[in-house]
Order: sequence, then C-alpha cells, then structure tokens
Amino acid sequence: MEPNKIVQSIFARNYLSHLVPALMKIKENTSSTKDHNNISKNVKYEVDMAMVLSAQGFAWSNGLKVKLQREHVNNVATTSAIIESDINNEDEEKMKNLIGLVPGGEEICDEQVVNELESYIKCLQMQVNVLQCLIAETC
Repeated sequence: MEPNKIVQSIFARNYLSHLVPALMKIKENTSSTKDHNNISKNVKYEVDMAMVLSAQGFAWSNGLKVKLQREHVNNVATTSAIIESDINNEDEEKMKNLIGLVPGGEEICDEQVVNELESYIKCLQMQVNVLQCLIAETC
C-alpha cells in the first residue's frame, strides 16, 4: 500500500472511531427532543472535533481544538476570523487572508502558514471522503 493511502486509511479509521460513537450518543440523547438547532450544533461540533482528533500534531489542529472547546463551553456559534479592512499592502492582505483560513493561524509564524493550510485542506478532503462514504452506506 502506498504511503498516501496508508495516511488516508489511518485518518479515516481515527475519524470514524470518534465520530460514530459521538453521533450515536447524540441520537440517543435527542430522540425525544425536536430542537433541531441544538442537534445541528452538536453534530457540527462532533464532526469538527473528529477532524481535530484525526489530524493531531498540526498547528491548525491545535487551534481548531481550542476554538471548538471554547465555543462548546460557551455555547457560542462558530465565527470566522475578522481581518482588518484597511490593509494597504496587497501581499499583507493575502497573508492575512491565508492566516484567516487556518484555524489558529494567528499563532503560526508566516513561514508555516502555507504548510499548515496545505495539511488542513488535505484533512478536509479526507473528511469529505469519509462523510461521503457514510452517506453512501446509509442511503
């Protein structure tokens, strides 16, 4: 098996080992309630947390975990990073946009942003693949 496939398999296994039990717990706890907004928030939290737990060791992963835990405790809706609107330098603006895309990007040095963004995007792609497989199995 090629290394990329091994990484994808490990990611998928770790992702599902967290997500499936969490979703089952949500289902059990909310079978009698009709609060779809709360259910939706809990599912989003667990999907994002499964991503964090499946891709540990990256700065974006640590940043996302801190953000999720803070928002989950405070029960605050997810917000995107605010980027200053009065940026004069186009290169600075591009870098700030990249930093805003990476969870915890504000704490990453500029030289690491591109590498962190690349790993974040790859993990997002693997997450989508796993979720598509789950949907295909349940339909």
